[in-house]
Amino acid sequence: MHDRPNERLLASGQAFFRVAFCRCFWRALSACFAAVVLCTVVRAQSEAAASGYVFPYRLQAPDTVLLLPYPELQEISGLSATRQPGVLCAVSDERGEVFFLEASSGAVTRRVLFREKGDFEGVEMVEKRLFAVRSNGQIYEIADWKRAKPRIFCYETFLTKEDDIEGLGYDRRRHALLLACKGIPDSAHERRIYAFDLGRKQLLDTPAYRIDPRVVNEQLTHADDEKQHFFSPSGIALHPQSGDVYVISTALKRLIVLDYATGALRYVARLDRKIMPQPEGIAFDAEGRLFIASEGKKGDGRLLRFSPQAPAAAQE
Repeated sequence: MHDRPNERLLASGQAFFRVAFCRCFWRALSACFAAVVLCTVVRAQSEAAASGYVFPYRLQAPDTVLLLPYPELQEISGLSATRQPGVLCAVSDERGEVFFLEASSGAVTRRVLFREKGDFEGVEMVEKRLFAVRSNGQIYEIADWKRAKPRIFCYETFLTKEDDIEGLGYDRRRHALLLACKGIPDSAHERRIYAFDLGRKQLLDTPAYRIDPRVVNEQLTHADDEKQHFFSPSGIALHPQSGDVYVISTALKRLIVLDYATGALRYVARLDRKIMPQPEGIAFDAEGRLFIASEGKKGDGRLLRFSPQAPAAAQE
């Protein structure tokens, strides 16, 4: 009878040990799994870098460089193709307003205001609907946008301001929006791209793509006059023919190409800071012409067009 308190104490200690052991075990297992995933991404990206991929654009020689003489577009932050040939749409920081632009002249032909304030970093037209993303992960759907009062829907995600979403693209295969996260720009941690399922209106837990900025820097090393920064997404778009995922970065002025199916790094290019001082938006038209929008910093925003020099590989 006198031994029961000791027995209870012993049993309590054993239970505590089992719980603590299980917690440590699962944490260690999770860390190992994350390391395996990261090593797989690094290996795939390194192998793709040596595959002889032919990049179809001459980024140092744009077809056109248009100045956008609108104060609201000085801080242009997102770009998308539309259903109308020759027309793009854009958003800028600080205000929820979509601008429709003539791709040939940069002239604004329509404005759609859906929210007075907000740090909007990407825009995408999907069928007849417009979507915009805030840096905190909120996604806005703008329906009936031709009316005086469009219908607005806001979708919350598990992403936060710390993830710092900077790019929005449309993936036809997945019927999903791709959200490119900048994260902490001065660190070498992996950059992630998540998919927002448009059927379920839900952000998928597992990243669709992962980018190791160290591999990017290994493939294209820093120039003597460049700061020791890391690749941090500022815009994303999918090539309409090949399906390759194009991601741009204001940090370091880089453009990378990811294989759609594997996420392997296929190409890294340096962007000319003289003509693109702060590249923030990227889009393709149906013919495969590449458009990049850059903030103007101390001047007007810019819109650049690049025609393909060689046919992109057909998507399997």
